[in-house]
Amino acid sequence: MKALLLASALLLAVTSSFATEGMPGGESAVAASSKHRSLFVFKAKKKFVGATVEIYSSNGSMITSQHLQKRKMIINFSDARFDTYTIRIAKGNDTQEFHYVKK
Repeated sequence: MKALLLASALLLAVTSSFATEGMPGGESAVAASSKHRSLFVFKAKKKFVGATVEIYSSNGSMITSQHLQKRKMIINFSDARFDTYTIRIAKGNDTQEFHYVKK
């Protein structure tokens, strides 16, 4: 029970320290505060649940890929190299792209 409360408090602290940048159609990308610079958070439209999320480096090579199980996803770039990354969400003919610059 204590672990659940601690995890909930941590999640609340992390999500409340972000400034969201609204996008049309219910999508948003989040710029992390200086404390959480390595995190990229996005919230996609409901139609993208089950979509494939792919991360590409600046040279075009795919770093990783996984399925979007909920509308919101947090990607941790703390172990990634300094680069510009493209996060692509695709389901059917619909795609959405975000960019993340690791400095």
